[in-house]
Amino acid sequence: MNLSEIVIRFGLPALIIGFIVLEVFILPLFGEKSVTIRKAVVKGFIFLMTLFIALTFREVRSEPIVYEIGKVFETGMIFRIDLLNYTLIILAGILWLTIGLYDFEKINYFFYTLTYIATIGTLMAGDLISFFLFFEIMTFSSYALMVSHRGHEQAEAGYVYIYMGIIGGLSILSGIIMLSVYTGTFQWTNLAVQFSEMGAIKYLIAFFLIAGFGIKAGMVPFHFWVPRIYQGAPVSMAAISSGMLMKVGAFGILKVFSVVFYVDVTNIDFVDIMLWQVGSNVGAVIIWVGIATMLVGVFMALLQGNMKRMLAYHSVSQMGYIIMGIGVAGYLGYQGAMGFVGSVFHMVNHSFFKVVLFMVAGVVYMRTKESNMYNLGGLWRKMPITAILCLIAVLGITGMPGFNGFASKSVLHHAIIEAYEYGHSSFKYAELFFKLVSAGTVCSFIKFFSFIFLGDLSEKHKDVKGDFHRMSIAMGILATFIVIIGIFPSFFLENLLAPTAIAFQYDLNFIDNYIMGMNFWNAKDLIAMIGVYAFGFGMFIIGWKYHLFHVHLPKWASAERYIYTPITTFCDKFSDYCVTKYEKRIIFGDVLIYAILLTIILGLLIVSGF
Repeated sequence: MNLSEIVIRFGLPALIIGFIVLEVFILPLFGEKSVTIRKAVVKGFIFLMTLFIALTFREVRSEPIVYEIGKVFETGMIFRIDLLNYTLIILAGILWLTIGLYDFEKINYFFYTLTYIATIGTLMAGDLISFFLFFEIMTFSSYALMVSHRGHEQAEAGYVYIYMGIIGGLSILSGIIMLSVYTGTFQWTNLAVQFSEMGAIKYLIAFFLIAGFGIKAGMVPFHFWVPRIYQGAPVSMAAISSGMLMKVGAFGILKVFSVVFYVDVTNIDFVDIMLWQVGSNVGAVIIWVGIATMLVGVFMALLQGNMKRMLAYHSVSQMGYIIMGIGVAGYLGYQGAMGFVGSVFHMVNHSFFKVVLFMVAGVVYMRTKESNMYNLGGLWRKMPITAILCLIAVLGITGMPGFNGFASKSVLHHAIIEAYEYGHSSFKYAELFFKLVSAGTVCSFIKFFSFIFLGDLSEKHKDVKGDFHRMSIAMGILATFIVIIGIFPSFFLENLLAPTAIAFQYDLNFIDNYIMGMNFWNAKDLIAMIGVYAFGFGMFIIGWKYHLFHVHLPKWASAERYIYTPITTFCDKFSDYCVTKYEKRIIFGDVLIYAILLTIILGLLIVSGF
């Protein structure tokens, strides 16, 4: 039995059981000290879990590790570690540890840990039933984590979050049930052959699955929950959601394209173009949905003054990049490795720089009690370390060469170029929108950094305290990843992402020729980024000079008005209708029955001489 098998079969179960024993039976014995001890236990548990998974790399690179628990839900539960979820599991561990170190809002560590375990379970699930089960646990535990502060703003944000989570879960469940009915399986497996023989129902299944995962990923037109929730949620919760939970939604979409709709070319001699039809057609739509998500997110971010609300819209926009890459992977099928690799690469990179940015917003708010960036300025004098770490994250998200965002955006840019070179010419316009969004991101974060840290320090902030050292350490750890990946992008690409694409059976020759040995420092990409930055600076100057950042859109332009509000209104009115029409009758009937029984009993007592 090798190390990987020992870790999976004995190490992880023993770790989870040991943690439960400590949490339930031992920690309560320490009284008030249990809170401090629990923090250390949780961090130790997450660290060991991440370490144990990391030790399986050599085995996972050779072949996936599969662990099955029989006699559960009749079909059993399957857990699987492959190169795709391996990357995201390690990422989750890093984020949970650093956010736990950063925490200044007294996280509820029970739900914090439960959300982590549910996230890992979702990523490792090898069948659709297990996936759905852990996905729903993740939704409800993160909701409890959000509202644990019991403030009115948190409660309102939590209400929207759980409502959209339930809608997304029901959509996924509908897709799973239909998928199992028409294919006879609950496994994550290649079903392109079966789909090619179905009628229009295959697109309905695709809609339910992708819409359900898209809600969690903040995909347009289901994006409206993100700014509402992030503005009201604790900073730590916003960082977890943007850094990891939204990625789980994108992970679900990627699995649908790269597993369910994908043709397993190893099991057939001749690949008919019709077998790729579902993935290609849906992929073309998803490319444009991703572009729309990018555009809506960055445009709305430019109009925001609230720090967390602006970062929320940028979470939407950056998820648009990832969704677009997934769309390219589906659209190009066997040759879609660039979209596949780019989307996974940007999942990782976005997590690092966006979590740092949310942490910066939290530190600034903690010191100044101000969330409107227009009322700030000059804070670099008081918080120089926070300002430097913020600048690193800003350079990452805007795609500055030498920082991680440049690497993943370059891969995604190449992917959308391939979409119109190998596919339809209309995707040339998608590339132009890609560049426009990149420039808008530059403009937006020039505003973010300059309005918070540059300029004159206002009178009311002259006495604010400086950097918070524990939080600076947490931000510094993530900023280090931003710089290391930015300087050595090929190492991460060639040793982890390219082997992942090979494992998912994308064209090996294409990967060898275009991904392995990719030159990120070529003149064309560098000059393109100079143009993007110049355009972004120009947008900022015009927006600042003509006060365009303060424009407010009319209410009719809100997606919430056409999706969330009608659904919640219908549900509220329907429940009121049921109460009015049926519950009162039931209550009246219960009272009448109770009165009759009481009369009979009293009558019997009188007759009996009692």
